[in-house]
Amino acid sequence: MMEPNINDLSGLSQTSVSLIDSEEDRQTVHRRPVGLTITVEKIDRVLTDIQAQIEFLRRERTSLGLVRGQLAAMEAKWRGE
Repeated sequence: MMEPNINDLSGLSQTSVSLIDSEEDRQTVHRRPVGLTITVEKIDRVLTDIQAQIEFLRRERTSLGLVRGQLAAMEAKWRGE
C-alpha cells in the first residue's frame, strides 16, 4: 500500500476547511445576530425616553417663560410703573 504524501494530506485539509468556512459564511448571512438586535432595541428605548424628556423640558421652558412674564408684571406693578 502506498501511504499518502504529506503534501497531499495538507491539500485535502485546506480544501475541506475552506469549504466549511464558505458554508458557515453563507449560513451567517441568513442568521440575525441576537446581541445586535437587543442592542438596537435598547437604543430605540433610550431614544424614546430622550424624546419624552425633550418634550417635558420644552413644556417646562414654556411654563417658566409664562412665570417670568407674570413676575415681571408684578414687579412693575409694585414699582408703580
